[in-house]
Amino acid sequence: MKSKAVGRPGPAGLKLWVPQQYGAWAMMLAPVLTGSLRAGFRWQHAVLLVTWIAAYLGYMAVRGWLRSRRAAYAAPVATYLAATVIGVGTLVIWRPALVWWAIPLVAFMGLSMVLVTTGRERSVLNDALLMASSCLMSVMAATLFRLGTGIGWGAFSAGVVQPREWLVAGVFAGYFWGTIWYVKTMIRERGKTGWYAASVAYHVVGAGLACLVNLPVGVLGVVIALRAILVPRLWPKAKPQWIGLGEVGLTIAMIIVLCLTIPGS
Repeated sequence: MKSKAVGRPGPAGLKLWVPQQYGAWAMMLAPVLTGSLRAGFRWQHAVLLVTWIAAYLGYMAVRGWLRSRRAAYAAPVATYLAATVIGVGTLVIWRPALVWWAIPLVAFMGLSMVLVTTGRERSVLNDALLMASSCLMSVMAATLFRLGTGIGWGAFSAGVVQPREWLVAGVFAGYFWGTIWYVKTMIRERGKTGWYAASVAYHVVGAGLACLVNLPVGVLGVVIALRAILVPRLWPKAKPQWIGLGEVGLTIAMIIVLCLTIPGS
């Protein structure tokens, strides 16, 4: 009789611990990596990166438990929650003003959990909430060392008012929001003219706005728009893993372009 792995990261239980979503990993990691690299990667950025990964994995584990009610999710949830608390505690002790980031992040994640419990985890709104949380990490990472040493609003606001870092976060948001529409035209809404038209229109406008940032960002925006226009027509039955890997490639290109062509604040 075959035994089942319960809550440990073996072959049978790996999905309990690590979600198999290539595109989601790209969206989750790219902004925080970009912000860290733009600021000059230090040990605090390493802590932030590990904490953010733990928080994401914990979120996915809780989401899996809410959806399935499987007791096997208890170990991943407890492990990732503990890692997140330790990481957050370390960073807040170092820079107490970081607690102000909890306001938008807790609000976004809380609303996302409401959507999950009501069966709307795959809605566009939930995708937008996760995307917004990830994009904020770009600004957080880039401004870590600009925060004051106190805990008051002044110590926080003085550090995060950095227009170029918010521009970087905005570029990521524009790209990821378009990816949500593009992926839906390839999978769940494949073959639906309305979704395809909306995706194409969004990407064409986005490419135009990208050209206003600088030439390299504009060129990448055009490439992304061409992907949204051509791929659903030429390869409408592409497998999800290939779609996700394609987004990983574009996201890596985005990180490189944003780090090299937009000066740090």
